[in-house]
Amino acid sequence: MRLEYRHDHGVFSAKISDKLTFSDNGLFRKLLGDIQASKAKSCVLDLLELDVIDSSGLGMLMIAHDESKKNAYSLTLINAKGPVRQLLQISKLDCLMNVV
Repeated sequence: MRLEYRHDHGVFSAKISDKLTFSDNGLFRKLLGDIQASKAKSCVLDLLELDVIDSSGLGMLMIAHDESKKNAYSLTLINAKGPVRQLLQISKLDCLMNVV
């Protein structure tokens, strides 16, 4: 997983690239900590360049959803495409989360 992120005017934006799998758990948890520390009111995860996601990656997105509720910020997933979008649909995460 590659990450690029920034925090501007209460919005935390992160671009997740390549893959989101079990081996990325530590880095993803750090991202969640950085989101919480920023005190952002909303978070946008850009999945345009995410090519691979496994069940652990889906679980990490669920954890992100739970953290957003617990810490009172909105979470939006944008630009999911191909197999990543299909897995979000099959798993029904697109019904639970805001997926644009």
